[in-house]
Amino acid sequence: MYYGDASPRNQYAPYHLEEPRMRRLSFLFIVSVVLLTGVPSPALALNTGDTVVIIPIISRVPGVGGSQWRTDVFIANHSTVSKTLTLTFYVAGSAALDRSISIEPFTTLSLPDLVLNNFGLDNASGQLEIRSSNMSGFEARARIYNAGNAVGEFGQNVPGLGRNYLNRQAYLFGLSGINGNRLNIGVANANSTAIVVNLNVSSRTNVSLHSEQVTLQPHQTIQFNDIFTRFGIAPQADVQVEFNTSGDLIYGYASEVRNDTGDAIFVFGTSPNS
Repeated sequence: MYYGDASPRNQYAPYHLEEPRMRRLSFLFIVSVVLLTGVPSPALALNTGDTVVIIPIISRVPGVGGSQWRTDVFIANHSTVSKTLTLTFYVAGSAALDRSISIEPFTTLSLPDLVLNNFGLDNASGQLEIRSSNMSGFEARARIYNAGNAVGEFGQNVPGLGRNYLNRQAYLFGLSGINGNRLNIGVANANSTAIVVNLNVSSRTNVSLHSEQVTLQPHQTIQFNDIFTRFGIAPQADVQVEFNTSGDLIYGYASEVRNDTGDAIFVFGTSPNS
């Protein structure tokens, strides 16, 4: 169809020609407001790195039916400088062990079966602290998994958290002990002194189900397995768990495990009131 000068299409042509320029002006205005007011853009990721990173539990222990629980650790150097990292394994019931490794800029390290290959232990568990030789940070995580089972491997990811991001509170929610799930919880003392930690378990409506105090030695991690059975709580869904102290740094976590497959979900605690 032919459009003459009086057609609606030509009548609004000036508006359409101006629209791209108006959009550019609007964008520049928004950028100017952000620069002048200091309003940041929305955060899109969680920063877990630091110059000291805590992994609350690593282990190499026997499993059912001749299987073996192992731990792989992965480390990423996201800075422009190389660094030497000191890995300190606070072995439960024994003396701490140190190992040093080097990592180049913008590279990652994979440390399979860390407890055996790097620390020479075939049956041990405990907290892992990784410390940088300089003031640039890094990230680390662990994979704890069962190997040698006839049905295959199963395990879970355990994120390392920067020590400066830990707090006196670790809050967890939406945890279940029904429909084939069992619930383990744990807390790590990231300090060089002993601390007292308050443990509170409550229902989804904040009805108290269990409370106790526990003393943790320096860099000790304590795990409570199958808490509904251990604490005599009626199995239920959506429970809340809180660990808190008077001001010391802790890493609280939960591991929700399927009884039929062994599949597990790892959750680390937050500090909404700290």
